[in-house]
Amino acid sequence: MAPIATTAELRKSGISSREVRRHCTPAGSWQRLLPGVVLTTPSPATRLDRLRAVLSFAGPSSVITGADALVRQGATLPLPRHIHVLAGSNVRRANPWILLERTTRPPAVVERHGLRLASAARAALDMARRELNPRAIAEILDAVVSARLCTPAELREELGVSSRRGTALVRQALSHLYPT
Repeated sequence: MAPIATTAELRKSGISSREVRRHCTPAGSWQRLLPGVVLTTPSPATRLDRLRAVLSFAGPSSVITGADALVRQGATLPLPRHIHVLAGSNVRRANPWILLERTTRPPAVVERHGLRLASAARAALDMARRELNPRAIAEILDAVVSARLCTPAELREELGVSSRRGTALVRQALSHLYPT
């Protein structure tokens, strides 16, 4: 059994709802990480466990983006408390430690560690456009280019096809760091 499972998957494998609830009590050996998502080991959840749980929670078309996607692809960036995930426009789920962003333009997906991650350019822009500090934006862009995850041209191309909402400072930082 996978360490992260939905309650529907557990029921399908023959474990009753009652047994799932019993395992998820404080005295039980499992943990309910999110509504309908269970960690089936007694050890504390790791960041990787939480990423897998978020993808199970947000649905099969969901994709991790932002700092977690970039770090999993090789960038050196601090991880925020929340996990940023992109999901289809019909997803209506929420949780305090998930930043769920609905999108009608799904990103190119990179598979790492069994996770669906947004491409580096998309993840960097998703992260940077939520920043208000120009220095932090420059650090994000520089981190992905320095790690050779994408080029300035790929960042510009992604900016060209993405929503303009929240991108003024990102555009300014990109043109300052990597003039054409």
